[in-house]
Amino acid sequence: MENTDLKLTAQAWADIVIKNWLSKIERLRINYSYQLSDSFVHHVLANAGGDIQRIEFAFAFYGRMVDMGVGKGVKISLVKERHYEGFRRRPKPWYSVTLYAEVKKLREILQTKYAIKAATTTVEILLGG
Repeated sequence: MENTDLKLTAQAWADIVIKNWLSKIERLRINYSYQLSDSFVHHVLANAGGDIQRIEFAFAFYGRMVDMGVGKGVKISLVKERHYEGFRRRPKPWYSVTLYAEVKKLREILQTKYAIKAATTTVEILLGG
């Protein structure tokens, strides 16, 4: 039988997101001291019925600065206008691109899970169970 535990699914998804972030961080060589990779945690909040309310990720804040290519004299306006020549900082998109792709996958997974739960509930009602 298909697993319909939404909280368990969300926790597994969050683990995959963090794994993909760590992979991207390694490929982009931005984990100089491992403080960023060691800082990742997630928490899934669900209601009593098991429906997911929120998925929270936490990690060292400087990781977002690296993602955007800002800090140490490089403002977001310079990055958006691509005027970062001469600066050592450039955007290294490890966070936003990965999260966007993974949220799309989660949406598809949850659609399937909710459809299975609805069908199962309907069958149980019709069979008087």
